[in-house]
Amino acid sequence: MLTDTKVAAIKPPESGQDEYPDHKVTGLRLRVGVGGKKTWTLRRRVGSKVINKKIGTYPATSLAAARKAAGAMIEALEREGSPEALERTFGDVASTWIEKVAKPKNDSWKLQERRLEMHVLPHWRDRRLTSIRRSDVRDLLEGIEGEVLPNRVLTVIKTVFRYALSRDWIEASPVEGIAKPKSETERDRVLSMDELKRLWNASELSGYPFGYFLRMLMLTGQRRSEVASMKWSDVDLDAGTWVLSATDTKSDRAHLVPLSAPAVAILQTVPRFGEYVFTTDGKTYFQGFAKAKAQLDEFIKAKGEALDAWTLHDLRRSAATHMVRLGVSETIVSRILNHARQGVTAKVYALHSYAPEKRHALDAWATEILRTVGVTLADNVVPLRSDNT
Repeated sequence: MLTDTKVAAIKPPESGQDEYPDHKVTGLRLRVGVGGKKTWTLRRRVGSKVINKKIGTYPATSLAAARKAAGAMIEALEREGSPEALERTFGDVASTWIEKVAKPKNDSWKLQERRLEMHVLPHWRDRRLTSIRRSDVRDLLEGIEGEVLPNRVLTVIKTVFRYALSRDWIEASPVEGIAKPKSETERDRVLSMDELKRLWNASELSGYPFGYFLRMLMLTGQRRSEVASMKWSDVDLDAGTWVLSATDTKSDRAHLVPLSAPAVAILQTVPRFGEYVFTTDGKTYFQGFAKAKAQLDEFIKAKGEALDAWTLHDLRRSAATHMVRLGVSETIVSRILNHARQGVTAKVYALHSYAPEKRHALDAWATEILRTVGVTLADNVVPLRSDNT
């Protein structure tokens, strides 16, 4: 029988590879190559096929951990009698849950799908469902900014795992028993113009994509996720417009955002490589909010201009509040923010309604920002750096 001492003492073969079976968990083997690499595998007959699945490498995966993982794999195979049981990923399960449960039964399924796409699937899309641990859940949640959003993401993750439990795809959920990471209190934080000035100036140090993204967030007043996932195909720089489809908005309504001259100037200098305006790899939209914001806060603190606690969503509330201060009606501000409206005509056919009024309001807001920071379009509307954060 294998023991930790025996595993550690095994020497590499002179050629090929040797295998050492574990007599405690049938099918678990330690494979040792010429270079000394030690790999745990599970060999198991499933129907007419013999499968070999890698579990991990020693010593990163200990003997005890390998036995536990092999046991979970064997249980999954016995439940379903299919090798696919070992390959089922979180992304597969989330997609199945959306299609078979959320869509037919939940009016807010698009919001749940968006939260998964924004905050979970970039990390877990290809992770085997059985490999996700409680520590993985906590690490994921700690990387999500906001007073409420981490709780909402926890809820949808918990729901996906409960669905997997109901299908006997897992024996236990790593999410159960994890408390909400945030206490939910309604925020009313509105940044002063002086605070916004400090953010605007510090964003120059962040460069692309976060510095550009932050200034666009300030100028448009749109949601963080909507600005982050802005597509070049939705932007018309000549017309100065950005059109979001219903599937791209939290409110599930198509939305026209007039772009002020400073907003257009920013987009004209953004490097283009891929579908998304703000990206680090040309394939996916920018998502490293927590790390980039923490770095920005450090920039501001180093200048002796530290702000009281704030979130990216506070910029949306601040834009709305200051536009009202500038004389913009609450009706127009509500249209700019794409808040709920009543009636079929308002929801479906009124994409361009209030477009002139929205443009006037956002132009006035952009002018107020530039006045406060003391620059003009020709001076310093965009960050100077173009390297990634």
